[in-house]
Amino acid sequence: MKPSFSIMKRAYVRVSLWAVLLVIAGFLFFGNARYSEEFTGWVKITVAKVLDKNTVTQDITKYMDSKWYKDSNVIVEVEKDITKISLRTQVEKDEQVNLLSKDIQSVLVQKWYIKSTNDVIEQSITWPSVWAYMQKSAKNALIVGILLMAIYMLFAFAGIRKEISPSILAAVVVATMIFDVGVPAWAYGIWMMLDHTMTINTVFIIAVLTNMGYSISDTIIIFDRIRENIKNKAGQKGTLMGRIFEDSLRQTMRRSFGTVMSLFLVIVAMFFLGSGSIKEFAFTIGIWVIAGSYSSIFISAPLTYILLGKYRKERKEMLAHK
Repeated sequence: MKPSFSIMKRAYVRVSLWAVLLVIAGFLFFGNARYSEEFTGWVKITVAKVLDKNTVTQDITKYMDSKWYKDSNVIVEVEKDITKISLRTQVEKDEQVNLLSKDIQSVLVQKWYIKSTNDVIEQSITWPSVWAYMQKSAKNALIVGILLMAIYMLFAFAGIRKEISPSILAAVVVATMIFDVGVPAWAYGIWMMLDHTMTINTVFIIAVLTNMGYSISDTIIIFDRIRENIKNKAGQKGTLMGRIFEDSLRQTMRRSFGTVMSLFLVIVAMFFLGSGSIKEFAFTIGIWVIAGSYSSIFISAPLTYILLGKYRKERKEMLAHK
């Protein structure tokens, strides 16, 4: 049975769609980015008294604005006989967070919410230096992971150097990996836009790093099949590189979809049955499963085909082939 559509014939269209989606992902993610307490200066104060949620929020927010704190967020939660006050803001030094904690307690006393600081039964502080360390660690992990995968491609596919440069395959792997990380970030950005309690946290970072490890697997399987087909058809005249790529994708597509669907069903169950961090992790991984499947089939091979310079040479023949 002949396939109803060709992936390689419209290689430029698929790669262009990839670029557009990446740009949209960047705007949505960075435009709605909010960081959790692990990444910003954060103060949590628990008071042994039931306070009015709205008035406390207004008074503390007014104080934060008067002191020019950046990107401040005040969350007040009332539970039985206690009130939890959480303050997230952007500061540069650890000392500023300590001062903020003392100032907020003074505001609560001055506004007669509490009689004295003795009513504060619990206090926790997150310093901005923690954010700097975690940001650096995550960035280093991303860079090292990408470099190691690129190096692996250079050695693993050296056997077809004459037909396809391993450096092109390495570049394609990096590009598809950026897409696989970008699309979950895009979806996470939409979630943050709709739900203001959602933030970028360590769970998101772990999910992104996990995505990197899995996203390359289907791409390498496709490239491995392309390598086998190139060797099998070596020396045959009139063989189009685009046809080899197309056949390789068809041969691996069913396996890819089967693997993706079995994994996706588990992730869906985690998302709907889980809560909190598990739900956030499942959401990010689930979006990656969709993005990774798309990039492996519709981006990796078409982008390689274009970078090889074969698309322009074989375009007419490919379009004429039925």
